[in-house]
Order: sequence, then structure tokens, then C-alpha cells
Amino acid sequence: MSPARFPAGPTTSKGEPTRIGSARPSHLVTTTGVGSVVDLPSMSVIVRGLDDWSLERSSVIQEPRLLQRVQMALGGGVQRLQSAPHDPSADDDPWTRVGVPVAPFPGWLRCPRCHRLGPMQPGQFDFVHRYGRRPDLAKWVHSGCTKQAGRSTAKRRACLPARFIATCEAGHVDDFPYEPFVHHGVGAACPGPRYTMRDTASTRGPNVVVRCECGQQRNMIEAAGTVGSARLPRCRGRHPHLGTFEKCGRELKMMVLGASNLWFSITASALHLPQEGAARDVVVANWDLLGELPNAGVLGRLIAGMPDLRALRDVPTDAVWSLVEKVRAEGGPAPATVQEDLLSAEWDLLSRPTTDRQDADFRAEPTSAPAGYGDVITQVVLVKRLLEVKALLGFTRIDGPNNMLRPPNYVSPARGVPQWLPAVEQRGEGIFLELEEAAVARWVKHVHGNERIRSIAEAGRRWKSNRGQEYDDTWPIERYLLLHTLSHLLMRQVALECGYSSSSIRERLYVGMPHQPAAGILLSTASADSEGTLGGLVALGEPKYLKYLLDRAVADGTRCSSDPLCADHVPTDFSETRHAAACHACLLASETSCECNNAWLDRALVLALPGKEHLAFLNGS
Repeated sequence: MSPARFPAGPTTSKGEPTRIGSARPSHLVTTTGVGSVVDLPSMSVIVRGLDDWSLERSSVIQEPRLLQRVQMALGGGVQRLQSAPHDPSADDDPWTRVGVPVAPFPGWLRCPRCHRLGPMQPGQFDFVHRYGRRPDLAKWVHSGCTKQAGRSTAKRRACLPARFIATCEAGHVDDFPYEPFVHHGVGAACPGPRYTMRDTASTRGPNVVVRCECGQQRNMIEAAGTVGSARLPRCRGRHPHLGTFEKCGRELKMMVLGASNLWFSITASALHLPQEGAARDVVVANWDLLGELPNAGVLGRLIAGMPDLRALRDVPTDAVWSLVEKVRAEGGPAPATVQEDLLSAEWDLLSRPTTDRQDADFRAEPTSAPAGYGDVITQVVLVKRLLEVKALLGFTRIDGPNNMLRPPNYVSPARGVPQWLPAVEQRGEGIFLELEEAAVARWVKHVHGNERIRSIAEAGRRWKSNRGQEYDDTWPIERYLLLHTLSHLLMRQVALECGYSSSSIRERLYVGMPHQPAAGILLSTASADSEGTLGGLVALGEPKYLKYLLDRAVADGTRCSSDPLCADHVPTDFSETRHAAACHACLLASETSCECNNAWLDRALVLALPGKEHLAFLNGS
């Protein structure tokens, strides 16, 4: 799928939104979604809320399981999942309205020639974009720059977005309050403030001086940290992606533009599962459309033209219509059972010894465990084709959502409860490993109450407590630590062999519920840009190749260049570090690959580290 567009706030003489950049549809859910600040070639913008999106070139994504889970988290007001607006035929059309709206943010700019710092106001900074087919040339210029007086507007250097912004723990974000900060809260003493911003070399922090023509000046390092927050005014509750203000009053924190903790996406994903019961299940899933048909006259054309009905193309039209009439006589489909855990149904399918349920978006083939690992691995499933649907529910700032769909610092992508959410379909391949339940249960019983696990659990409890959240004592931490660590060990090794980049491989862990335990790992790669797969990942699931990967993962993971510091590490009494023997040299993975931000890891629980052999799940016995 080709990039989606970003029509911006400024408009041209034709009154059309100006195309100023592009992003992949999948990025609109994961990295550049609603409320995120996007760094374009010559400017910085924030993606506006769903209320301002146009769905003219968007389609509904059918994934009932995911929609039900989203409704449980956000409420029944969410009615559907939609793809990002996209029109492949309009790639070169400079006036297309297809795209995602953005607004300039931050609202302060700095001239790179005269160092003038000021708000984005007409007459002081001008927007220049004369080349519709070159969005990378869109820019803001300083109209009053004395050092560029002889140059035309189009040839002037692009102004830079002010590098500092302010945010609070509730998820509000705003321009940095330069006026009260520079004037020590007495901005009224300077009726016409004019600022310059200059950088000086420093290794101690943001050594940037902002000076007003009235003589007042201040170093930005004074606004950094907890002490610096006390020098800033209180948060005024701004949501620039929605264009709203709300009551807040929390403490502001200075943040550098582009900081990794400025925006964390809150996403939920589900794998497509083949329909069991074939034609009837497809009819039920699309009842909103098929139930309105007065007769079978257009049924054949609908089935031929709609991708959601492709499973009915091999069924006679008369038989499909009979099913429609039967469901209608029953009063419509029965309400679907809502599953709080999306992974349960996936585990039930992937862990089956046979794969009798397959369709165009799910093809799997069980194979045997590699030699030497039969006592810990029950089976390996080669998932040659899978479809993952991922939806964006909202976002947080400063602190990540920690696998919660509605954390305390949740920020909505729309004003009120959204009626729809952006989602993306990604097709790919994967390898599923089912561990031997008896071996896992014995190991869990053996390590239960161990000091290392208690230390990690206490760190997790402190992490939650410091953010106003409650720690779940029923959570199977031993089982999760085992699966997560083994997943990272294997994922790092697979990335060296399969041909995909390490950041494109993702994990999906199945630990089950307290009353129904599970032990499975799915390593997959998927993309919204391709209907097929390379096959490199699935090929590594064959017993002879998987044995080599596991052997190498065990050998490489047993040694770390940071040992013994890494191997002996456990969280201290005041630490929030939710891992033990794990570091970038041995276990940590890309943020896009890990499902919990590289937390809950410990090599000593899987591999026989010196002095800790009794804890290892793979101890060679």
C-alpha cells in the first residue's frame, strides 16, 4: 500500500488542503497516529483527531473479535474499525483531498539565520508551498529576517520548529511557555516581547539561552527536571490534536521535541481466525448487509465484488440465500459471546494437533519438535499465512500504557467516545511453538517464591503504584517470564537468519488464564504493503533449522558481554526495573518487536547461568 497523505492546516489559493508529507497506513496506527508529533522535512505537525478525518477513501475492516474487545475498553459507542484514507490512483495528484489532516505544532518557530524565536503569526512567519508535487519543499520562512532581506521568499531558509514543548502526566501537550519563563512570571512588564534563541555547547543538558529585547534572559536548563517544573506555570489542559482545552492544573514538564516518551500508542490486535461452520458464519458476520436484502437478485454480484464475502464464492448462490432466509426466520443471529481475552481463541486454534480450519488468510501446517527438545516443546506450527488486524484506541504521554487498553493517563483520539477507530490489516507469516505443559508446570512449581522472581514482582508493583495502578497478584509471573525470555532469545537469533529486519519480527505470547493455563509463543512478521510473504521465517520452523536456531540461542544467551554485571543483576529495593539478567547485548529487542517494552525478562530462568543452574528451564537435564 502506498503512503497516505497529510493535508495540513495552511491552504493554497485554490482552497484545497496542502499536501506536505506522507506516511504508511500502518504508521498511522503504531508510530504517527492521532496526537503524535510528526517531523516532516521542513516542519513539525501534529496529527489531528478523528473528528477531522475524512473517510472518503476509507473502508470498513471486519474483525468482530477485535471490535468487541475495543467496545469493552471504550464503550459501545465505537461502532466500526476503518482503514486509513487511501487512494492508489491519486498518488501523483497534488490536489487530492485523500489523506490525514494535521496542524502545525509546536506553534513557535526559530529562524536559523537571525535566531529570531516567535509564535507562528501572519506577517512574521509565512508558509511557502508552490510545488504541489513536491511536499518536501513546503516550509515556513521568517519574513522579517534582516540577514535574508535580499532573497525571495521561496529561496529563504526554512524556519525550524522550537525544540522545546511542555506536557503533563494527564497527556496534555502545549507550546513551551516562553513568555512567563523568560520574564520570571512578570510578562506584563514587557508589552512587546521579541525573543532570540541561541545554543551553546554543553554536555550537562539543554544549554540554550532565550533572550528578550527588554533585557530579560534565561537558560532553558533551568526548566529541566523536577526543580525546573516548579518554575513553569500550571498546565492549561490543551489537546492540540482536538483543538480543545480542559481543566487540568497539573505540573508541566519540559520536553524536547522528538522525545521518545512524547507519544505512546494504545493498540489492540487480533489474528484472523478461519470461520468454523463456513458459510453460515460468514453470513452471520455480514448480517448487517445480507439481512437487508429483499431477494436474491443482487446476492451473486455482492459475493463476487466484496472481499468480506469471498469465502462464499464456492457456495451456490441458492444455498447462500437459503442460509440468509433461515437466519432471518430465527430472528437474526444470536448475540456473539464477548471474550475479554483475545488470545484464548487464537491459542485454541494454534495449539490444535491438526489444522482443519484454514482459509485464504490463515494457512498453517503442524510439524514435529526439533531433536533434543521434545521434552519441552510439544509441537511447532508453521503459519504460512496469517492476517493481523491492529486498531488504535488512543495514546498516552510520558508513561506507556503498560498493556492496558484504558490506562489512567489515556487520551482519546476524538472529542468524546469515538464512533470509529483507525485500523490496519497486515498479512505475513509466523512460527508457533507450543511448550510441554507438564514441563512448564513442574518448572513453575520449582521456582515459585524464588528471590529473583520476588524482586522482579516487587519492581513491577512499585512501577504500578507510582502511576496509580494496582498490581494483579493472580498474574502468572513465572510463566510469563519464561515465555517472554525464551521468545526474545529465539527472536534475536531468527532475525540473523530469516531475511527480515529485527524490528519487523513480533512476538505474541500465550500464557492463558489461571483456570486454563497455556504456554505458547508466536513469532511473526506482517506488513500492510504486501499480500504475500517471503517465506524466510516459516522455513526456519522446519525441525532441522529450528534445532540449529535453538542451539545457537542457548549458546549465545548463556554468555553476555556485560557479564557478570548482567547475569547478577536483580532489581533493588527502590528500583522500577522490571527485569533481571537482561540487557541490550543479550536479550532486549526493538520496541516494535516486544509486546511489553522489554520488561519481564531474566536469562537465569531459562538458561543455565553460572551459579544459577537450578533455576534454568533449559538446564540440559
